[in-house]
Amino acid sequence: MIAIHISGIHCHVSDRTRAYIHDKFGDLDRYHARLHAVHVTIHGGEREGYRADTVMHLHSGKEVVAHAADKSLFAAIDGAAGKSASQLRKIHERERDVHRSHAEIAV
Repeated sequence: MIAIHISGIHCHVSDRTRAYIHDKFGDLDRYHARLHAVHVTIHGGEREGYRADTVMHLHSGKEVVAHAADKSLFAAIDGAAGKSASQLRKIHERERDVHRSHAEIAV
């Protein structure tokens, strides 16, 4: 289980929205097992509606950032969750390929 921190800038994050964020970001550790924590920031009052920013902290100390904006709050959250999952998958694949290449050299 990963720690999810939620904050709102220029908007109040309701309990319903918090539950939705936990639902969307709660299973990101299936894409990268060493995911330590996720910080989700919701920006309200933007020209395009809402913006969701995510900062994901890996155990290696690396931080992965994703942003999404939309007129709908939940669409912005969905976009950020999708981008986050995509980035974590790519990082995991790169790390897996590096480990495989090291194993082939050792053989």
